[in-house]
Amino acid sequence: MPANRPKIPRKLDRRVRVEAGHRCAIPVCRIPVTEIAHIRPWAKVKRHEFENLIALCPNCHTLFDRGHIDRLSMLQYKANLSPFSPYALAMHPDHIDFLAAYQKFRVFIEMWLTASLAFQAAKQQDSSTSELRRSFQAIGHAAKEASYARLDFCAVSPIGVGKLADQILNATMWSSCKVQGRPVPIAFLDAGPPPEDLTVMWADLHHEIHKVINKPAPKTIKVMPAHPIFVDDLTDRAE
Repeated sequence: MPANRPKIPRKLDRRVRVEAGHRCAIPVCRIPVTEIAHIRPWAKVKRHEFENLIALCPNCHTLFDRGHIDRLSMLQYKANLSPFSPYALAMHPDHIDFLAAYQKFRVFIEMWLTASLAFQAAKQQDSSTSELRRSFQAIGHAAKEASYARLDFCAVSPIGVGKLADQILNATMWSSCKVQGRPVPIAFLDAGPPPEDLTVMWADLHHEIHKVINKPAPKTIKVMPAHPIFVDDLTDRAE
């Protein structure tokens, strides 16, 4: 390793190893002694990024560095580590409900944020009242669906994962209200403004997702509340 190359931050190092279950990422290997390899060489990228790092055993790392394993293959091994890849789903069939609930939660959070930005753009463009109302209603719909999805996700998740999902929902509410120029609902004021941005929160949640799927799935009983978290005031008539 070059003397001037900075060390991989401990948190990032842990994320990469957890992603692979603390084993070599190559499926036919899976030796539980790992090093962190750059898929694209450090000499070219000059930075440590999660998407470009993979856990390998010393032997596979050496084979990769010497060109016996090509870069396209390594990119495929990295892709297989995604909890939503066909390979991962086949390897973790007992976690499919959990992963599906996570995906649904993420999709509706993204729809909520997209709808909020669309409403902001419509206001800036002096759109008609009817267009603003439709845009505002889209926010309310996405917010309610995200709230329901959060309940579904938390019902099949460990407590720590549920807390991260709550933080993301809270951060999304604050972000959406800021974009709209509306006050944050009372139910979300107790938690206060989010301390971190959503990108960091999603990274932390993704880290926890890998920790969950690398363990046997517990037996769970799904109990679904009848109503979402208090987001009804987002569906009021647009001012």
